[in-house]
Amino acid sequence: MEGVLLESLEGLGELPFPPLTGEWWHLLQAEKEDIAREIISDGPLRHDTASVNEAEPWDDLSEEMQRGHRAQLEERLRALNDAQDRLIDGGYGLCDDCREPINERRLRADPAASFCIACQQLREREPVRRIC
Repeated sequence: MEGVLLESLEGLGELPFPPLTGEWWHLLQAEKEDIAREIISDGPLRHDTASVNEAEPWDDLSEEMQRGHRAQLEERLRALNDAQDRLIDGGYGLCDDCREPINERRLRADPAASFCIACQQLREREPVRRIC
C-alpha cells in the first residue's frame, strides 16, 4: 500500500512542499500507524446490553474512559490526516489563521500542528461561544 501512495505522490510533480517533506510525511505516517495499532489493540467497544445489568458500577466508568480515549485517538488521527493533506496541498507548515510559517521546533514537537504559537495562544484565550 505504501508503494502505491509514494508513486502517486511522485506523480504530482513539483509542489511547493516545505524542506524535508519526505521526513514530515514519514513522521506523520508513523504516528498514524501507531494510533491505528492502538485502536485495533483496544478492540471493539462494548455494546451488549445483556451484560450491562450484571456489570459492576466501575465497569461503566471503565467503558466511558475507553470511549474517551478512543475519541482522543480518532481526533489525533484526523489531525494527522489533515496535516498530510496540507503537505500535499502545499500548506503544511503555515498557520491556518495568519498564514505565517509555523516554527520548526513546534512542528517537531507536534507534526500535526496547524497554528503558530501566537495564534494557538489566542485561540486558547478566546471564550467558548455557545449557540443555544
